[in-house]
Amino acid sequence: MLFQHLLHQGTGACGTVRLNRRGMPTFPKKMKRGEVTFRENGTQLAVKCQDKRDVNFLTTVHPSSMAQSGRLDHFTGEPACVLDYNKKMGAVDRADMITSFVDCARKSTKWYKKLFFHLLDTAVLNAYTVHRKLSEERMPYKDFRLKMVKELIQEHPLPRRSTGGRPCVNTPLRLTGRHFPSFVPPTEAQGQSTRRHCRVCLYTTRRKRERKLTRYMCSSCATALCPAPCFEEFHTLKNY
Repeated sequence: MLFQHLLHQGTGACGTVRLNRRGMPTFPKKMKRGEVTFRENGTQLAVKCQDKRDVNFLTTVHPSSMAQSGRLDHFTGEPACVLDYNKKMGAVDRADMITSFVDCARKSTKWYKKLFFHLLDTAVLNAYTVHRKLSEERMPYKDFRLKMVKELIQEHPLPRRSTGGRPCVNTPLRLTGRHFPSFVPPTEAQGQSTRRHCRVCLYTTRRKRERKLTRYMCSSCATALCPAPCFEEFHTLKNY
């Protein structure tokens, strides 16, 4: 059985089970509402509860004990495994609901890809949960995913496909547009020799900052930049 294999690997488990599964013990077919029956073999505990319908559990991490459920119609309590399962499954159901709105997998996706995307969605949701606990910033889950994707792509850009035999150039997503250097527009005071402070030299975090004047700028970004290396750094590095 799966639970026995997991137990041998050092992993406990608890969940619902069908009584006709191989290795399951026998239980009374007719039980009164609220009645509970335990079957134990030393390592695994099987439980049958009679509520509005039969509820069957198998666990390797719970004792055969009852706990208070807080429900007025259950004075004797419920099995500890049932209460623990319902508590944990509430969080699982909520996680499934959240990820279902932005699920990466599709119906046509092969099973192993679905498994990968499910683990990916779970990891992202865990990161979102940690972010909410550690940060005062509050953002919707969808916005968190989009922001995370953009930052990952900026940090790990894919090489652009070569066209016309030219070498590939690594370009972040936000910089896929073409950028060309041009001269800073002349002013009445300075004329053709007009200069402006290079933005990279002024705000860089990679080296000592300096107030350096330049005649060049990016025509698309309208930002003054030294032709080298600032022009390239500004358009390829997230933190220049």
